[in-house]
Order: sequence, then structure tokens, then C-alpha cells
Amino acid sequence: MLLSVTASPSPSAALSLTERIRQGWDDVVYGVSWFFTNLSPAFVFALVGLAIVVAFFVYYWYCLKPRPNSLEWISMSEAQFRPKPMSLTLPHTPMERCDWIPLLLVTVVYAITAFFQLGSFSAPESYVKFQQGDSYTFSFAQPVRVDEISFYTSLGTGTYRLEYTNDGSDWKWVDLDQNYATLFKWESVDLNQIPDGLEEAPGVLEATTFRITATSADRTEGVWLAELALWSNGEPLTPDYVDVGAQALFDEEDQWTTKQTYLNSTYFDEIYHPRTALEHMNNIYPYEVSHPPLGKLIISIGIAIFGMVPFGWRFMGTLFGVLMLPILYVFLKNFFGKTVVAFCGTCLFAFDFMHLVQTRIATIDTYGVFFILVSYYFMYRWLCCPVGAPLRKTALPLFLCGLFWGIGCACKWTVIYAGAGLALLWLLGLLLRYREWKRDPKGFDFVSFVLSTTSLSVIFFVLLPSVIYTASYIPYATAQGKLTLDSLINTMWSNQEFMFTYHQGVHSPHPYQSSWYQWIFDARPILYYRDLANTEGVKSLFASFNNPLVSWAGLLAFFAVAIQTVRRKCGRGLFILIAILSQFLPWLSIGRTLFAYHYFPTILFLVFAIAYLMNDMLERNRKGASLAVYGFTGCTAALYAIFYPALTGLYMPLWYSEVFLRWFPSWPL
Repeated sequence: MLLSVTASPSPSAALSLTERIRQGWDDVVYGVSWFFTNLSPAFVFALVGLAIVVAFFVYYWYCLKPRPNSLEWISMSEAQFRPKPMSLTLPHTPMERCDWIPLLLVTVVYAITAFFQLGSFSAPESYVKFQQGDSYTFSFAQPVRVDEISFYTSLGTGTYRLEYTNDGSDWKWVDLDQNYATLFKWESVDLNQIPDGLEEAPGVLEATTFRITATSADRTEGVWLAELALWSNGEPLTPDYVDVGAQALFDEEDQWTTKQTYLNSTYFDEIYHPRTALEHMNNIYPYEVSHPPLGKLIISIGIAIFGMVPFGWRFMGTLFGVLMLPILYVFLKNFFGKTVVAFCGTCLFAFDFMHLVQTRIATIDTYGVFFILVSYYFMYRWLCCPVGAPLRKTALPLFLCGLFWGIGCACKWTVIYAGAGLALLWLLGLLLRYREWKRDPKGFDFVSFVLSTTSLSVIFFVLLPSVIYTASYIPYATAQGKLTLDSLINTMWSNQEFMFTYHQGVHSPHPYQSSWYQWIFDARPILYYRDLANTEGVKSLFASFNNPLVSWAGLLAFFAVAIQTVRRKCGRGLFILIAILSQFLPWLSIGRTLFAYHYFPTILFLVFAIAYLMNDMLERNRKGASLAVYGFTGCTAALYAIFYPALTGLYMPLWYSEVFLRWFPSWPL
């Protein structure tokens, strides 16, 4: 499939206001016409999903009304005129024995679905390191006919020339390209197909002797080639003689294939991050320096355990995705005090599509979201400390909050946005504590507490993260052979300048880019992978987007929580709103090309907003409250099961997608 993007001409300044209005109206009409023309039968499920969300919210507001034939309306009216002062000294409910079974249940179920067919446990790992001009020969005892060539790339970018001859003098050749987008993949060349840049196909070749030469190497590490396979009518050909030093090109014949899939190769941005992880492990200055190093260093742990194989470079991200769930469960139980809310809220995040897809790809977003979650948890624990608590009790959660926030910043810059929310919660926590202290001083020296807390916070949220962030650049400085404090700081700082400039300049159109107003409606997923070439009538794909029930209910829950926060002067609601807005608002002013996965951290806290509503329903204990909470959670789990093939690359019939999955024409399913 060939995708092309054509820029629309800008409206002429000469157009009158009436003409511009007419042109805008024509665009709207065209968009609506396109939408309904391209609808699939699955659109009916979108209507059902919307009905479920609306029913959930209608029931929520019904729950808040006074019970019929009761005097609740009196107490509710009095509460409106005598509101409690807002407090961020939040309640804390510890875990109970009854919590461990639902916690383990949701974690284990999700882990099974997350690790299923994550990637191959094997891939070519031995390689030959070529520098420009390096050449190796291999040959066959008898002439062989070759109609296809496949090769598995490793580190480095450049080109190879595969020469062949039958008589030792008349050499012909085929050029093989190893560029940045083809690393750690099985690449194949069909000799009966016309390659780019040529006017005719090379054709089937017949030869006894072959010679492979690196004709270019773009970086000092050269080009590393793991396997080279020649094919004849679908059968691999094993050389009878191979030059010393080149045996690694033919030593993993059981891995040979001409078929590139997500199971045996990199896809999307995996061409960057696993590569960087391996470069760090080999003390090579990385190619990709547009994000801080720590996320790639975490990826390298999985590679060190399982090898440079698809399962290995995806393992740590998936593990962190699993570990989010018990942390979230504990957070929700402490926050709301109800096992049902903790379980159902954790299920909402576990069964969100983006949570699954983003943690199965070897990129760094997972680590950012994980450390955002943990840092907010410890900020919450600090806010739980009552006025008058000794510094030795309040210092630990602040330290852990700053520690994990600093680790997250060293993984990805988007974690810095969370710092704005944490800082605001910290400031409001002190201000509201001061108000509580003024009402009842209890002999507590509040001024000393503020001065001590502020001093420690500078250490925990400025100095400690700065040290962590700078230390994460040790692999950069080591690769340059200049590991001194001065060189480390200079290396770190110069990279910040590059990253800032780089991200400012990311404006290239992308077929799956999206904007914030599309995220909140779940309107434009990003397609990571698609394979239509296996068997007629089936396809394999996965896209990153949200479970529509979680996305749509989360959007409405945000406004509901905002209303209740103002009405009740609710500290819980204020905490949730600050967490959501700190992750979402920065994207409104960012002009670079954006994608759906930038909404990932926001979805985490929209789950808290939905859980807030569930907590209200259960506290009101109206007829049907448990059914509404469990029913909505069950519907999200059912959607997770229905969409699972489109989230993990399982082959599915084309009709399945049209009938069940492609709810909107903008969903590339």
C-alpha cells in the first residue's frame, strides 16, 4: 500500500467572508459524507458502547438523588449550605487480606494476555563486523540457482555488495542496503522483482562462488550482519566453503526465513530503542539520542537476560506494564478504601487497549507512565500524613516521590509534565495544612515543619533527580572515552539542547498522526503493524488506541469529578483533576506531530475519575449500584477480549474486523 500526503492549498486572501464560509461548509459536508459512506457494520457496536457509557452516567446521577420516601433531601440541602472546608490531608485505607485474591487475579490474567506471543525467543545473534572494504568469500561445490536472498541485520548502517561468478572472472553483483529502518529485521530481495533505482530485475542467478563486501559503513562501529541466506524455489542453500571469519553468516540456519513478522523482527520505533540498548551494552555511542538514556538502559536488562531477540527487547516493557497493576490496585484501595473500587478500577486500566499495546512494544513510554504512577502514589502518601506528623514520617514518602519522578524523567521528558502536578499538590498540601493548623495548632511548630519540608523537597525534587538524570548519561560519556564529571555534564547538557531542537522540529506529516481533540474521543489510533500477505482472507495487525468505554467514560467522569470537587470541596477530586490536567494540558500548546500514545499517561488518571464515580455509587448503596459497577467493568473486559486479535497481531478473518472492530472509518482496523 502506498501512502501519500498532499498539502492543501491555503485559502486565498482574496476570498470573501461569504466564500470562506461556503468553503468551510463544503468541507464539513464532505467530511460527514465521507464518514457515513465509509461506515462498516461494526458502527452499530459504537452506538451500543455509547449507550453503555450514557447509561452508566445516568445511573450515577440517579444514585446521587435523595431516596424516595425519605428525608435525605433535608440532610443533602443542609450539606450544601454547610460545606466542609477543602482538605488535601487525604484518608488512607490499608490493604486487607481480602484484597490479595482480586489483586493477584487481575494481575495474572493480564500478564498471561500480555506475554502471549510477545515475540520469538530466538533470532540470529552471532554476527560478522564489517568495516568499509571488508570482504568475505563463500562457495558451493556445484553451481546453484538463486532466486531470492534474505539477510538479518544487526548494528550499524551501510551497504553490502554481493558478487557472484561461475568462472572466477566474470563477476556480477546485487547491492544490499542496511539502513536505520531495517535493523534487527529479516530483509529479503526477490531477484525476479525490479528493485528501487533499477529499470529491470536482476533475475535468477547461477553461480558457484560468492563474495560479500561492505561498500559503505556510516559509523565507526561499521556494519554488523548476522545471517545471509540464499534461496532456490523456497529452499535454503548452505555453502560448502566459507572464509575464516565469516562463519557467523551461516551458523544459524534454523532461523532462516524470507518472511518478516513482528514475532521475528523489529517494528515501528523498535528500530531505535532496542538498537540503542545494544549499543550501550557494547559501549558504542548511540544513534538515537532524542530521548534520555535510562529507558533504553532498562530495555537492555531484558536483552542481557534473554539475548538480542524480540522477546528479550520487549520483556522489560511488558513486565513494567504488568507491575503497574498491583501498584494501581494498592493506590486505589488506599485512596477510596473499597476492595470493589480497587478491583474494578484496576481492571479498567488492565483492559485498556493502549496499556496492552504500548507495553508490548520496545519503546520507552511504558517506563514514563510507570514512574508517573509510582511518584503520584508517594505524593498521595505524603498528603495522607496528618497535620502534626513528625518530619521522620513525612520525609520518606517525599523522598520516594522525588526518587521515582527523577527516574521517570531520565526515561522520557513527558514525565516532567507530571512534576507540575506534583509541585502543585505539594504546595496546596502545605497551604491547606496551614489552614488546618491555624484552627488547631496542637503545640506543633508549623514554621519549622515548612522550612524542613521545603529544604528536603529541594534535595528530593531538584538535586536527586538532577543526579539521576546526569548519571544516566554515563554510557554516552564512556562511549566517548571521557568519563569525568566535567565531560559527563557537558555530554548531558549538549544532548538536552539537541533534544529540545529535535522535538521542536518534528512536523513531518504522518498517516497516523492525531491531535488532542481526537484523543479524547478515541478517534484516530496509530497503526503499528499490518500483515496482509500470509493467507488470503486473513490479516494480522495491531494499533494503539484506548478501550472506547474507558476513553469515553473517562472524559465524562472528568467533568463529573470537577463538578463534585467544587460542590463538595473534595480533596480526592482535586487530586485527580490535578493529575489529569498536568498530563493533558501541556499537549494543547505543543505544535509538533503528535500521536495517540501521547494520551497514555492521561488515561491512567481518567481511570481514577471513573473509580471516583464508582465509589460514589457504592457509598449511596442504591439498588443496582453493584450491578452498574461490575457491569461496566465487565463490558470493558468483554471489549478487550473482542479486540484482542487487533491488539496483539493474531491472524483474524477480514470479515471479523469489518463486523466487530472497525467502529469508525478513521480506525485502521
